[in-house]
Amino acid sequence: MEIQILGPSCANCLKLEMLVMETLSELGWRDARVEKITTPREMERRLTGDPPGLAINRQLVWSGGKELPTRAQIAEWIREAMATPA
Repeated sequence: MEIQILGPSCANCLKLEMLVMETLSELGWRDARVEKITTPREMERRLTGDPPGLAINRQLVWSGGKELPTRAQIAEWIREAMATPA
């Protein structure tokens, strides 16, 4: 599983990364690769809104907004991605 945090390393980007890591730990998912995408060109290409953004297996699941997703929301997106054939 690939998870990308899309953002310029702002405070919300770092918080989102921490939420993802905590969620993966809670789920016991150790095989996920978490990558930070910080280049403006790549963010423009992949984001539909303001940063930060969250992509799982290269599918954007959340973008921007003033409030970050909860761990429960992130866990649901991870479970959905695990259930979807590659």
